[in-house]
Amino acid sequence: MTFTPTLTPSPTLTPTVTLTPTETFTPTPSAPFTYVVEEGDSLALIAEKFNLGENGILLLLMLNPAVDERGGIVYVGEEILVPNPGMELPTATPIPPDLPRGTTVEYKVLPGDTLAGIANKFNSTVDAIVEENNLDNPNDIFVGEVLVIPVNLVTPIPPTITPTPTFTPVPSGPTATPQAGGGESNPPCAYTENADFVTQLRTLVNDFRTQNGLSTLTWNEQLAAAAKEHSIDMACNNYLSHTGSDNSSPADRVAAQGYSASLVVEDIYAQPPEYGGDAQAAFDWWVADAQHRADLLNASVTEFGIAYAYFAESDLRGYFTLVMAAP
Repeated sequence: MTFTPTLTPSPTLTPTVTLTPTETFTPTPSAPFTYVVEEGDSLALIAEKFNLGENGILLLLMLNPAVDERGGIVYVGEEILVPNPGMELPTATPIPPDLPRGTTVEYKVLPGDTLAGIANKFNSTVDAIVEENNLDNPNDIFVGEVLVIPVNLVTPIPPTITPTPTFTPVPSGPTATPQAGGGESNPPCAYTENADFVTQLRTLVNDFRTQNGLSTLTWNEQLAAAAKEHSIDMACNNYLSHTGSDNSSPADRVAAQGYSASLVVEDIYAQPPEYGGDAQAAFDWWVADAQHRADLLNASVTEFGIAYAYFAESDLRGYFTLVMAAP
């Protein structure tokens, strides 16, 4: 018997390929994204966590109206929108200063708007807007309502003719309320002050900063004196501007009071108190406006002063000035 040998093949070795892992890149968000609030979070911490920059808190508030309505408070487990890197705040388009006085434009009321705030935006007056729109109650406007606004009724820069002597007040406590003809030897007009408005606004500003994770501001008499000088100047000379009737800037007025500042931030507001122009109205308008809200939440300022002056013969009658600074 013949045997045919069977060949048993030797096993073939299969090489093992070792894969070199490739680096996984996390894409940078190109649009706002959701984030679940964790324990201990605040808007300031969230803005810092995602490197949102100096306007981070304002962007968070803009994207999350519900959070904005409750004063910037967030709750654990809540989903919020976080702005993508590079996102910028919207800026308002200024009214051309050469637009003829009384030209009318249409404006749609936004959340947080007041009639005085709208008047400020368009260099108009509350009385003119009320008359143009036949409003029975100037405080009864609603979001989405279209108003006709006569623009450039109030000069946005101080008048250059017949300059009025500059009034330099003596620094005094926030409770001092000099009346016309008293307190100063030569007051520029028969203005009055309102210490309650100043106290209320002082509390509103610091509470707002605390709610947004920032330190409160310390009251400074020199800054209060600078604010007082400017409120009186605006009321008596019938204008609304950061430039004084003597062409002074906010920094000039602060320096004139002997305060050496590395940073000066000034916010102003005017509205007749007869139409609701009180401290709450001033604060609400500043918070509703992106740039003024950024001023209130400026992390670099440490001290502040506030003043209010009323003069019945000026167009806007009641004038607030808030001066914030850092030494």
